Amino acid sequence: MPETTSDARKRLSRRRAFLAAFVLSFAAYLIPLFNPHAGLLPLGTALVALAEPSAYALAVALAVVTIQAILAALLYWLLRSRRWLNWLVLVVALPLFVYGANAALLVAVPLAVLVESDRQPETGQLEEVCRVPGVELAQVISGVDLGLERAGEAWVFRHDDRHRARLTMPGCRLVAVPAPPVGPTMDSVAAGGYLLFRRDDGSLAYVAPEAQAPRAVDAPSPGKYWLPVLSNDGRTLVWLERQAAARGEQPYRLRLRPMPPGASPGAGEETIALDLPPRDQLELIGADTKAGVFTLARFRNEILAVGREGQRLKGPVSPAGVYNPRWGFRWLDGGWVAWDGYREEGRARVVWSLPSGGGEVVIPKGRRIESLAVDPGGRYIAVSVETRLSIGSIRSAVFLLRTSDGQEVFRRYLPTLSRIRLAFLGGSHLAMSQRKDGGGSVAVYRVAR
Repeated sequence: MPETTSDARKRLSRRRAFLAAFVLSFAAYLIPLFNPHAGLLPLGTALVALAEPSAYALAVALAVVTIQAILAALLYWLLRSRRWLNWLVLVVALPLFVYGANAALLVAVPLAVLVESDRQPETGQLEEVCRVPGVELAQVISGVDLGLERAGEAWVFRHDDRHRARLTMPGCRLVAVPAPPVGPTMDSVAAGGYLLFRRDDGSLAYVAPEAQAPRAVDAPSPGKYWLPVLSNDGRTLVWLERQAAARGEQPYRLRLRPMPPGASPGAGEETIALDLPPRDQLELIGADTKAGVFTLARFRNEILAVGREGQRLKGPVSPAGVYNPRWGFRWLDGGWVAWDGYREEGRARVVWSLPSGGGEVVIPKGRRIESLAVDPGGRYIAVSVETRLSIGSIRSAVFLLRTSDGQEVFRRYLPTLSRIRLAFLGGSHLAMSQRKDGGGSVAVYRVAR
């Protein structure tokens, strides 16, 4: 049957409506997305994720195309009908459409692609020995040789006045430290009450257990930022620096500054030239001046130790799967433990290689390692994990691993963002702090030997 003029007009009308709907559908890329860090951004900026191909980028692209397709279908329906009631539907639908686009890209896609379920069951029991209210375990830099753990102490800060103290056993005893309230940076500490911290004005100060107040620490060059660490015995400041040389090369060297009571600034300083390529990116993460061992992190995933002659003593160790163990590495007798203290993408890992055995634990996606503590005897590793996303309701978790076979001997789930921190006090006690309603407490548990 030949096509009538009316049929041709309808077909042409459908084509025009389809073309207009397709063109107008690109307005979807202007839909405002709420970004908690940058405010409102157009939906089109989500396609920046495609710059680095990944499962998440593919999911974002599919979500964006789906949103555009839905808008095109809605516009086609409106253009074909041309009824005033349909346009009223559009006025009502647009806010819902914008909300749905935000929910899809900011919640649904991240939860579907970036989060895995954690099906490990709760197991085991730990006997609580004592508890200290109103304090929290502090994040500190204490080297890589478990000096605090072997000494049976941990550093805490008090919630009421933010002052530091040392937690020791037995009886969860607190020993005050003569230093101002805790600032935003991590302190470098050593067993026995030694402390190196940065004041509010950026200058460094040093506290020894026999001191009544902090003492100022002068930088090697006035106005120059430097990042020294305390030696394991707390009596020496050690830092890594470059020295100008021929042909523009700047070889690395270590500087050691003893800190005896009443010593003049810079007295007795020692320099150790390192037999390492000048082009390496190195960072000092531990210093044992008595043993003459200095541990360096080489970007991106290598740990090595050098001696007083600058020679290599141990390593390099490259923990498999760990992105950068810069502040997530510990030496033990005959082995090591490493973990992702910070990682932007991928699953965080805990890896160990010890005489009793080696192993690996992969943390499910959507979580980061909040805290990790190693038993100085190498038998256990305690780990707490938190959500790494600002959406969803991923529970916090804490678990205790046996290194000989990688089995969990204890696990508990806690409410989201419990901020659990961990520290071993010797080989038989594990301290655990949990933040709650702006306060919290530290509980010490007995660990089976």
